[in-house]
Amino acid sequence: MRNKLYVVGAGPGSRELLTAEAAEIIKQAGCIVTSRRNATLAASHGNVLLLDDFAETLEKVRAELEKDSVAVLVSGDPGIYSLLPLIKKKFPSEQIKVIPGIGALQYLCCESAESWEGAEILSGHGRMLSEASLLTSADRNEKTVIFCDGLNSPKWVCETLAASSIKNVEAVVGERLSYPNQRITRGAPEILANRTFDLLSLVLLRNSAPWTPPAGRLRDEDFERSAVPMTKGEVRSVILDKLDLNEESVLWDIGAGTGSVSVSAALMFPRSEVHAVDSNPTAVELMEENRKKFHCFNMKTYCGKASEVINKLPAPTHVFIGGCGGELRGILSGIAGLGAGIKVVVSAVSLGTLSCGADAMGGKDFSRFEALQLSVSKSKTLGSSLIMAAQNPVTLFSAWTKRREEGITR
Repeated sequence: MRNKLYVVGAGPGSRELLTAEAAEIIKQAGCIVTSRRNATLAASHGNVLLLDDFAETLEKVRAELEKDSVAVLVSGDPGIYSLLPLIKKKFPSEQIKVIPGIGALQYLCCESAESWEGAEILSGHGRMLSEASLLTSADRNEKTVIFCDGLNSPKWVCETLAASSIKNVEAVVGERLSYPNQRITRGAPEILANRTFDLLSLVLLRNSAPWTPPAGRLRDEDFERSAVPMTKGEVRSVILDKLDLNEESVLWDIGAGTGSVSVSAALMFPRSEVHAVDSNPTAVELMEENRKKFHCFNMKTYCGKASEVINKLPAPTHVFIGGCGGELRGILSGIAGLGAGIKVVVSAVSLGTLSCGADAMGGKDFSRFEALQLSVSKSKTLGSSLIMAAQNPVTLFSAWTKRREEGITR
């Protein structure tokens, strides 16, 4: 029978919070693998490997397993943001035995006399944590817990919240949890933003009045309106279906108008990025109103000619073009030059856009070209009668970029 590989929850750090089962396995295992932080928990053991380079250390674990059992100590509980997923990729499941521990999240909530039911859990510990993800979670949830590191620190969390429109939030910062010099600080983010905290910290955010996003897709009457043109709801729904977005998407909305497509996309996928561009300052002001109305922290607005603005944007995975003032051919050529696999959807009403869009997207720079024309009629009262009033037909072009050498200069 193969020797066991134990993944042991070491708790928040204090030996007193190590479970009896975990302590016994640390004592009996042939080899202990631990970070420098948790090394004191195995100080009396004769065979300890420090967990520095993950790949190199796990190869040493493989060799140690030929001789005896191995215990890998992970901070807190193995079930949340630990090495367990990586270990499961490297070793067969039947060889692994997981020993639960008291997580830092549990410990902080206990110290704060809070349950962690329903809490949104984020980690900036060695992971990318965007401002938009933090703000969206804090805005929509009664409780949010953030595992911090040097970059995504408690100070950064509080500064980000203090600079936002979100109110009714209290922050609880737990530093060096379970250690003798533990410190727990409570307060409004704008106050705590002026303080410095230990890198070994967790933050619990409590929102007394979380915002609930609207259910389903937005209706035309939900948006703030003006004389700025807006993509109507029926067409907007088809555009969103054609774009086929996901939480990893980076969307450019060029000629965004009121921002109805951008806002709808940002609401549907709050972890995506949405960049809305329009050359009309009045339209951009309206977009901002709608962005704020629907709490779209993952959406940014830009004023200027599309050909100039998009050079400064993050590379897209998806592009929607609703209008670009005669720049369509150049913009499509530039997008094609960014590389393969970008989904592009163009909305065309005028004959010029129809001709240019079909020619460019049906050409050598794009693949899987499709064209779809929508004709929508709505009931309208005319005198004592109810008639069907036709709206302007809209043609949607969609295609995927192919790989090409030249493109937008970045």
